[in-house]
Amino acid sequence: MFSAFGKYFLSLFANLYSSLSDPENPAAAIALVWLCIGVALAALVWPRRVGRTRSRQIIALAALGFREGLRMKLLWTVLILALIPGTLAYFSDGDGTHAGRARLILNTCIASGEILGACLVVLLAALSIAREIESRIMHTLGAKPVPRWTILAGKALGFWALDLCFLLVLIFFSAVLVRAVPLRAETRATQLAATGTWDDLKRNALTTRTYTNASDSAAGQSELKFIKPGASRAWQFLVPPDPTDTARRSLRFSISSTHQFAPHIQGVRIVASDSGKRVVLDRTETIPQGRVVEFHFNPGECPRSDLTVTLTATDTRPGAPSLIVARPSGVRLGTDADAFAAVLLKSFLLMALQGWVLALIATGWSGVLSFPVTAALGLLLVLGGEMSRHAIELLQSEVERINAAGLQTAVDSAFNLDMIERLKTVLKFLPDFQAAGGPAAFVEGTYISVAALGHAALWMGVVRGLLWALPGVWAFQRREVGK
Repeated sequence: MFSAFGKYFLSLFANLYSSLSDPENPAAAIALVWLCIGVALAALVWPRRVGRTRSRQIIALAALGFREGLRMKLLWTVLILALIPGTLAYFSDGDGTHAGRARLILNTCIASGEILGACLVVLLAALSIAREIESRIMHTLGAKPVPRWTILAGKALGFWALDLCFLLVLIFFSAVLVRAVPLRAETRATQLAATGTWDDLKRNALTTRTYTNASDSAAGQSELKFIKPGASRAWQFLVPPDPTDTARRSLRFSISSTHQFAPHIQGVRIVASDSGKRVVLDRTETIPQGRVVEFHFNPGECPRSDLTVTLTATDTRPGAPSLIVARPSGVRLGTDADAFAAVLLKSFLLMALQGWVLALIATGWSGVLSFPVTAALGLLLVLGGEMSRHAIELLQSEVERINAAGLQTAVDSAFNLDMIERLKTVLKFLPDFQAAGGPAAFVEGTYISVAALGHAALWMGVVRGLLWALPGVWAFQRREVGK
């Protein structure tokens, strides 16, 4: 009987864990909401006088840390450095189109917010507590009836508030630069995706989409598909249903050629037709090499069920290049999701989550470690959290490529995959700052769901952040700062 109950509860917890670990499952977001409700109820049940006193102490220390950070030259230096890449991107030519320049601005501004914002919050948090211990200001706080965890919580909130202000300025600055993109002329216009006006740019280049991959079983399973001069290749899509006929569809292309150093590919013919062979798109374009290009159907124009897309290399001159199209991402069918304001908001939330985790960890350990060691710990977490997912993806893609080419035995392949799984387990202990695709995921039009944001907030902001910060808080509680 007890064995049956044990198996039932184990299966229940296993199912719950798998639901919470799925980025597209709303279970993590729901658990985060109930966690916030539980914390609020615990604060209400807490003795009123003690709870009110602790809240006032945390708020006062957060305001003190915020004002302290405003007086540091470090903040203003980092802010100026963060504005420079976006300005340079605006005055650059990009790929000659408004869409390319707007995406370049967003990419550089968000990358600056990720890296410089993370460095800013780590340096502020690492410097504050260590400096107050060395200058004996912490002795004054220690003589007052203020728990040490309250000091750390207040400091972390203050530095996080500074990071939020920094990110707000950067997001607003990037939005202004993107809004000013149509004021400059395009040096290479394309008829495939019109972005001449702000409305066109916002609708065609700054809107995220959910993508449907092609069913291309007839063409084999190789990662790269080569289209020789004069040859064609087709992709079949199953169009998602649209009962209201208001959904905007788009075709997304990322095409390269065997002439890797050429900036553009000439003579790419794109034909789209439905199951009845009715042609809805037939154009021959000059495509930028390796860059994303999209064609947008007006609502109701896209076929309702099946869509066949055919690419033809029409350039048959001697020495003409072959087209190279990646199987999973070369040709995709998209459906509009978030507008420009929504994607900026989600990008801000992911960067704010990163700043909160780093402020919590760096402040928790700054009372135990010296300033250089705490700063090094924070920067290692930044690098690990930014690069660990990319390292795993590179390893997996390389192993899959070697397997597809038949260059290694089944035993070696199983061993490599097992080592990658072990490495994944180790990297789970690091904060994952590319959760939900990372703040810059939408620059190429990737949709980030609210469930994915909730999953990142629960596992990165609560679980991993607290697991890294609590040992430092506990060690600071036991440390004898002074008598």
